[in-house]
Amino acid sequence: MKNKTIFTLTFISMTMVGMTPLSVQASGSHDNEHQHDGHESAVGKPATVSQATKKIQVVTKDSMRYVFSPEPDIKTGDIVTFIITNEGQIPHEFSIGDKSEQASHRKMMQDMPAMVHEDGNTITVKPGETKRLTWNFSGFTQGSNEVIFACNVPGHFEAGMFHKMTVNQQGVMTPPENAKHDDQGTHHHE
Repeated sequence: MKNKTIFTLTFISMTMVGMTPLSVQASGSHDNEHQHDGHESAVGKPATVSQATKKIQVVTKDSMRYVFSPEPDIKTGDIVTFIITNEGQIPHEFSIGDKSEQASHRKMMQDMPAMVHEDGNTITVKPGETKRLTWNFSGFTQGSNEVIFACNVPGHFEAGMFHKMTVNQQGVMTPPENAKHDDQGTHHHE
């Protein structure tokens, strides 16, 4: 009788898992890791499209580059809607954060590579898709003046899919001189 009960419970459990869509089983969740919605970052916080003061088009490419139009010229306090289009054949991510936040997110993505984002500071964009992410560039604290736009899909950041901006003393964000890919050489955008 005991073996029949264990078999029945195992069968029910396996049936329930089998009925769960594969995308839910494989997508992963990071609610226990951290939550971005409403989350303030060292480089700002999520905002609504209606609050935006600027729009910037961003194209993701399978050459592991972002193409910005216009090139970001962002001041502290600007609220920017990024309109991200994936012109590639593979999914890409657009994430806003500082060096520490991006490193943490990259580690999480390595642990759960199938994760899909629709968070305050990160979105996943499938091939041919266009999505929006609106960000308020506020809340910069002492020593946290660098913003990194990154794709943390495993291997993409390491291949150069990121763009660094630094807030200078006048509050204008500019690319750092001789921007480097963390000791990977000089970085150039298409």
